[in-house]
Amino acid sequence: MPLRVLDETGASIRPKRLSVEVSYDEGTSWQRVPVDAKLVATLRHPAAAASVSLRASATDADGNTVRQTVIRAYTLR
Repeated sequence: MPLRVLDETGASIRPKRLSVEVSYDEGTSWQRVPVDAKLVATLRHPAAAASVSLRASATDADGNTVRQTVIRAYTLR
């Protein structure tokens, strides 16, 4: 899944730190997923999963932080 981080003007930026977590039980439990140098997160959906929830945390070069959670970001069935 490609990722993009935008600043307050809407311009793309490269975060100093970025982490992504996924939940297949609507946010009850979370698993960290790998993010490569091109800002692509690799998700491996369990066969029984019905929906995917996502949580991302980022820090920019100035130390500003953001954390965003989307429960049921998309469905699998």
